[in-house]
Amino acid sequence: MTELYFISDVHLAARLSEAEKKKQRRLLSFLEHIEGRAHTLYILGDLFDFWFEWYHVIPRYWFPVIHRLRRLIESGTPVFLIPGNHDFAAGSYLKNEVGISCVEESYRFTAGEKRFFLAHGDGLARSDRGYRILKRIVRSSLAGFLFRTFIPADLGMQLAKWISRSSREFRQIDRSAWNEEYFAFAREKFAEGYDHVLLGHLHLPVEREVNGKKYINCGDWLSHFSYARFDGRVLGLHSWSRDNETPPD
Repeated sequence: MTELYFISDVHLAARLSEAEKKKQRRLLSFLEHIEGRAHTLYILGDLFDFWFEWYHVIPRYWFPVIHRLRRLIESGTPVFLIPGNHDFAAGSYLKNEVGISCVEESYRFTAGEKRFFLAHGDGLARSDRGYRILKRIVRSSLAGFLFRTFIPADLGMQLAKWISRSSREFRQIDRSAWNEEYFAFAREKFAEGYDHVLLGHLHLPVEREVNGKKYINCGDWLSHFSYARFDGRVLGLHSWSRDNETPPD
């Protein structure tokens, strides 16, 4: 069995700063590296800092990454996206034109006799009750229709940039405390029979094991450039360390 790869929280931004260009180069080198190696790539949410498909318009900023994902899929590696709290309205373009399999909320599968549970993780923490209510509103079909119909794409992208920037500046969370809640959630899934639970959202790479069962938080591609890999037997957390060269395994 070839390898499974898992990443989360890339947050491709709607601006091409030097830091953003460097991040994209590093991600592209990673995607090039796993072509021919990966059986499947799972993206556990927030691939984009903001993604929304209008009826006839898609954002233009991330073509190199989208093109590389399309090449990966054409090479025979399926790509799954579990939308995060920044991936709004992953619609027909990602599914039909790029070929990404977009799933809702969580994804479950078995590989190498191991049962996997995947989710982005937004809304899991008890203190995130307000977000859970907001999520139902923002992700509703009515909200999507109103945004597509009454917000021009250029204005929508400007609003998205402002919202993303504001959320980073004003929303402070206790990642250590939330991680304990995420680990408690993983233990509940272990009790249900899952062997491996992988989440994102915290931007904090974590690997914890209980009786041979593993909880991994995939971290992010803003500062950690972390990913998980399953080789058919062992699941582990790793870091992608170079921009243009292939780092050793």
